[in-house]
Amino acid sequence: FLFPQNLAVPATLQATRQVEIKKEREIKVEKKELKEAGRLATSLDGLEIEIETKVNEVGKLYAAISGQDIVEALKKIGKKIQPEWVGFSSPIKEIGGHEVLVCLPHGFEAKINLNIKAK
Repeated sequence: FLFPQNLAVPATLQATRQVEIKKEREIKVEKKELKEAGRLATSLDGLEIEIETKVNEVGKLYAAISGQDIVEALKKIGKKIQPEWVGFSSPIKEIGGHEVLVCLPHGFEAKINLNIKAK
């Protein structure tokens, strides 16, 4: 049933070797990603970034800071992350200092110090 539909191949020596090679490649890629995530976490942890945005008369932001805002600020200094990695304990709507948690792949975390200034 599986062979005619090309859903399986006979367990020949060549086929098992191809599976082993594929697994080895996947392990290498996984190790490389793990190293890169560790390096990125180390470089981000304790990093201070600054974002200028529009505020009203009492110092409240017109719009809360988003993960994309953090990504763009980090991109300016050469750090590349995904917006979904950025976590806020509560929405950031005031100027001043804030701590932002970045949850990287493979369980790595980094805390970024964010300083919001009025434009």
